[in-house]
Amino acid sequence: MIEIPEKDKDAVAPERVEDPGEAKSRIEEPGKKSGLTGAYQSHRVGADAALQLLQETGGLNQALDPEVSRRLVRRIDTHIMPLICIICVTGIKESTGLVGNEFNWVASIFFFGQLAFEFPTIRLIQLFPLAKYTSVNVILWGATLACLAACKSYAGLLVCRFFLGVLEAAIVPAWVLFTSQWYTKEEQAFRVGIWFSMCGAAQMFGGFFSYGVAIHVGKDPDAALRGWQVIFLFLGLLTAVMGIAFWFVMPDSPAVARFLDKEQKGLHLERIRHNEQGIGSQTFKWAQVKEALTDTMTWLYAFWIFAANVPNSIATSFGNILVQGIGYSGERSLLLVTPLGAWEIVALIGLTYGGMKTKQRLYFCIAGHIPAIVGAVLMATTDRIPALVGYYTSGGIPIGWTTILGLQSSNVAGSTKKVTVACIGTIAYTVGNIISPQTFPARDAPRYLPAKISICIIYVLITIDLVVMRWVLERRNKQREQEKAALGTAYNPEENHEFLDLTDLQNREFRYEV
Repeated sequence: MIEIPEKDKDAVAPERVEDPGEAKSRIEEPGKKSGLTGAYQSHRVGADAALQLLQETGGLNQALDPEVSRRLVRRIDTHIMPLICIICVTGIKESTGLVGNEFNWVASIFFFGQLAFEFPTIRLIQLFPLAKYTSVNVILWGATLACLAACKSYAGLLVCRFFLGVLEAAIVPAWVLFTSQWYTKEEQAFRVGIWFSMCGAAQMFGGFFSYGVAIHVGKDPDAALRGWQVIFLFLGLLTAVMGIAFWFVMPDSPAVARFLDKEQKGLHLERIRHNEQGIGSQTFKWAQVKEALTDTMTWLYAFWIFAANVPNSIATSFGNILVQGIGYSGERSLLLVTPLGAWEIVALIGLTYGGMKTKQRLYFCIAGHIPAIVGAVLMATTDRIPALVGYYTSGGIPIGWTTILGLQSSNVAGSTKKVTVACIGTIAYTVGNIISPQTFPARDAPRYLPAKISICIIYVLITIDLVVMRWVLERRNKQREQEKAALGTAYNPEENHEFLDLTDLQNREFRYEV
C-alpha cells in the first residue's frame, strides 16, 4: 500500500462519474471567477511550471493567430526535432567467442540493466533538469558502447551491456516528456512517429555500415581492429558527441528556451493550453504514482508494449540470424535486413500522419497491424522470398508503440503520473525484450518455427488490445460530456486549471485523443 503524503491527499480524485448535484456544490456560480488569483496559483505547491511562466509573460490577451502559430511550430520543429532523433545500432555475435545461448543472454542482459534502473528514473527525471539529465545518460551510453570494442570475453560483454541498459532507462520517458512540452495533442503523435522512425533509419544505416565494415575490415587479416570493434568505437564516440551537443543546445523546458523570446513563450503557452497538462512540475507526488498504478489505461499500454516486444528480436538481435535461417548467407543478410528499416519509416510516418489529419490514431494503428499479421504468417509457413517479404511487412508493428507513446504524451496528465506511466511502459518493454531472445533457442535453428508461431498469436492479441483501448477512451470522453451537459450553466472550471499539474482523471475538462 502506497502512503500518500498529507499535502497530496487533496489531489486524489476518484475515477467515476460524479453526481451532478454533488459536482454543482463544488463549482462556482456562473460568471464568477475562481477564488484563486493568478498570483496565488503560481505559488501553489506542485503547480505546473507553465503557471509561473504565464505570470512572467502576462499571457495572451487576444486569440492566437493561426499564421503566427504555424511559424512558431516551424521554429520549434527546427530547434527540437533534430535533437531528439538519436540513432544507435549494435551487432556482435561474430568474433566475440559466443556460442549457443550465450548470445541470447548478452542480448537479454541489456534489458535487465534497464529494468533495474527504471524506478529510480521516475524520481531522477523530475529531480534534475530534463535535458541535462538526459544528455549525461546519452554521453555515458556512448562511452560505454565504445568500451565494448575492448571486450574479449563473455563476462566483459555482459557487464557493458548491463550498464548500457541502465543508461538507456531514461530515454523513452524523457522523449515522451519533451514531446508533451513542445507540441499540442494533435501534433504529438506525428512527432513521435518521426523520432521513433529513426529506429528504422538505424536499421538501414546499421545494415549498410556493418556490411561495409565486414567487407573492407573484416576480411583484412592485418587490420588492427576487428570489424565489430570498429562498429562499436564509431557508434559509441558518435553518440557521446551527440550527447555533448544535447547538453548545450536542448532546453530543459520552454520556460528556459533561448530560441524563444518572452512573447513567443507566452504564445507557446496559449498554443498548448488545450493540452490540459502544462510543461511539467518538479514536485514529486505519490498520489499521482498511485493513480498511475490503478489506472486501467496504464496496464492496457503496458500489455501491448510487453507482448509486442516478445518477438522484437526479429528486428534487433536476431534479424540477421533469422534471415540466414530463411536461406541467405551471413554477409548478404546484413544488406537484406535494411528494407525492414525502410518499411518501418514509411509505415510510422505515413500512419501517424494519417492519424493526425483524421484524428483517428488508433484506427490507423490497427490498420498498420494487418500487414504485420500477414507477414508473421508468411514467415512461419514459407521460405526464401515469400518469407523475406513477411519479415519486411512485420516492420509495421512499431506503429503500435509509436501510437502508445503518443497516447502517453497526450492522454496522460500530471507530471509524476506521466513519468510513472512512461516508466511502467519501459519496464514492460524490458521484460518483453528479456524474454525475446529466449524464444529463439539454439536448438530451434535455423528456422525457429516455435518462435514464429508465437509471433502470429501475439500480433493478433495486441491488435485486440488496441480495440479495447479505444473503447475505454471513448467511454471516458462520453462520460465527461454527460457530466458537463448535466451541470449546464453551473459548469465553470477553475481559471488556469490547465496549469495546476492535475492528472487526466482529476481534471474533468480533459478529453482523450483516440
